[in-house]
Amino acid sequence: MVKTIAAVVPSIRPETISAFLKAWRPLFDKHNVEFVLVDDAGETPKIEHNGERTSLKSDLVSNKCAGVRQLGFYYIAQNLPDVEYIFTTDDDCTPIGDPIQDHIDQLNRRVPISWISTASDYMRGQPYNVREEAPVRFSHGIWRGVYDWDAPSQLLKGNTKVDFYKGVIPKGIFTSICGMNICFHRSALKYVYFAPVGAFKGAERWDDIWMGIMMIKDFAKENWAIVSGYAEVNHLRASNVFTSLEKEAVGLRHNEEFWKDPERYKGDKWFDEFRKKRKKWYNEIDKIDKANV
Repeated sequence: MVKTIAAVVPSIRPETISAFLKAWRPLFDKHNVEFVLVDDAGETPKIEHNGERTSLKSDLVSNKCAGVRQLGFYYIAQNLPDVEYIFTTDDDCTPIGDPIQDHIDQLNRRVPISWISTASDYMRGQPYNVREEAPVRFSHGIWRGVYDWDAPSQLLKGNTKVDFYKGVIPKGIFTSICGMNICFHRSALKYVYFAPVGAFKGAERWDDIWMGIMMIKDFAKENWAIVSGYAEVNHLRASNVFTSLEKEAVGLRHNEEFWKDPERYKGDKWFDEFRKKRKKWYNEIDKIDKANV
């Protein structure tokens, strides 16, 4: 049986992986998932797949941050050409129901992105020719348990219960993408690039957010769809609020403006590095995919 789904999980705590696999193994077996661990505990991150450990370096990937999962994506691009769907979650998340199936179901839909429906089905007046307007290429899952708060909200609100949006993200409309529970079609891999931290330690609190901003802009050009809220995991561990507060301060001001006009920050070392490496990532993945055709 050809394995078409891969799960990428980063960890700085290898001792937690046995508990993680115990929780996820039934689903991984059910869906014949290729499990790719990115072990970031040492000085150089290592890939573990099928019982083999590989040192894999790339100047496009920052370690000691959640964005190190990018190394797992790179490994899949190079070594697993049959993988069609890429799922990633954190090592402190457990499944609610079958989030893998829930993600895959969404990635096999076509949905409207220029219109939205105010009901759970299309009402009178919704043009028929937009109802299957765009293929879903990215599914943003949600999390229960410990929410993905920014540090000031975590400090002030604790873990106040929230309700999540469930539906299509309209074309070109921005939303905060959390990398804790996402799944995407392989064709989107060249656009899924977590912003590199580089020398800007602390900026890792923004790596998935800025990935999402640029990905949304590219998806609008491709006429591809993003959905959110259909797949759930249980998040078990809260970040240290004061550590997160210190880290977020590095990019807080930029985050308020970057989405409006990324070009505004030309000449800023952090964003220039992001643009340069993101373009290189796109070119490398595009070249690998064309070679695999």
